[in-house]
Amino acid sequence: MQPIELRLAQPGDTPLLRQIAIAAKSYWGYPASLIAQWAATPIITPAALARDRVCLAARAGTPIGWYRLALDRSPAWLDDLWVIPAWIGRGVGRLLLADAIAVCRARGIAQMELEADPNALGFYLRMGGVVIGERISEWNRPVPLVRLDLPSDTLS
Repeated sequence: MQPIELRLAQPGDTPLLRQIAIAAKSYWGYPASLIAQWAATPIITPAALARDRVCLAARAGTPIGWYRLALDRSPAWLDDLWVIPAWIGRGVGRLLLADAIAVCRARGIAQMELEADPNALGFYLRMGGVVIGERISEWNRPVPLVRLDLPSDTLS
């Protein structure tokens, strides 16, 4: 079996990144009308790739997930982490999150925050995150705010 490789996303990858995000969001059973409304937003742009770290996971050259990390603040902000539904539960999210954490540590950033989709909250809690609050989303539902402290043993 070929290993999963990580690489920085390129501007030409944005249509594919959008597709992965939409497929991943759809996995959670949201109504098609909400998914269509969300899919009409930019989701990811070439400008975001220039500003943030956007990392793509691929196996045998086929993209299967990605994350976007804003490093211009502390705590760092994990804006996106998406995995193609067929790969959910197979370690891709963990690999992507571990890479984001390693990048933060290398830059001396000791915390990362994110808004977790309620369906993905368990993943972030298993990875060491703690809920520090919530906000009401554009879909009028509570969305947990999660913080990960990044000591050297976070994902051991």
